[in-house]
Amino acid sequence: MIDQAIAGFAAARAQTIAAITPLNQVQLDFRSRPGSWSVGEVADHLVLAEALYRGEMERLVELVKKGERPYIRRSFKEVNVSPFFLPDPVLTMFQVPLGIMSRMIPQPVREMVTQFPLLPTRNPDIATPRPGRGAELIKKDLVDSLAQTRALIANNAGMDFASMISEHPLTGVTNVAQIFGFLTLHERRHHTQMERVRTNPRFPQ
Repeated sequence: MIDQAIAGFAAARAQTIAAITPLNQVQLDFRSRPGSWSVGEVADHLVLAEALYRGEMERLVELVKKGERPYIRRSFKEVNVSPFFLPDPVLTMFQVPLGIMSRMIPQPVREMVTQFPLLPTRNPDIATPRPGRGAELIKKDLVDSLAQTRALIANNAGMDFASMISEHPLTGVTNVAQIFGFLTLHERRHHTQMERVRTNPRFPQ
């Protein structure tokens, strides 16, 4: 199961790399409108999001090695991804009810919301992209990040990844394989965003 989950994510990452490889720096830095993300920034966001969840998986692995229960419960204060209509000061008030609701949402519905922008969400601060990064560096980051994530799993082969749980009020309760599923759908969601930027009539040729 974990091998299939990693393979799915790797396939999505290959699509990301293929999409940005032909683009030069000017194209990677182009924004459709002020305040929107460029293709380069979207790619950097994907790297940062993967690093965030790789950190979750690393912590879960360490808990297992210490003989402790591999369960992490994150708050909005730690990872402030949230619906756009909920500002930070309000998040803590809704943390408990959103956590209860997320547990009740069926997995297929959760996956649909992840891949398609049915519920516009704010990215967590930790995954806010860094503008103006060099084209070659962005491409290298995408490759290296995936390699680091694969190595984490390979170096801990034989562990029961299904029992390693991360919980967040918005994304619900997920094991490591489901985290890879989330990352795959998240990456595909942003493929659509990158395509919108590339097909903008003002996109540099």
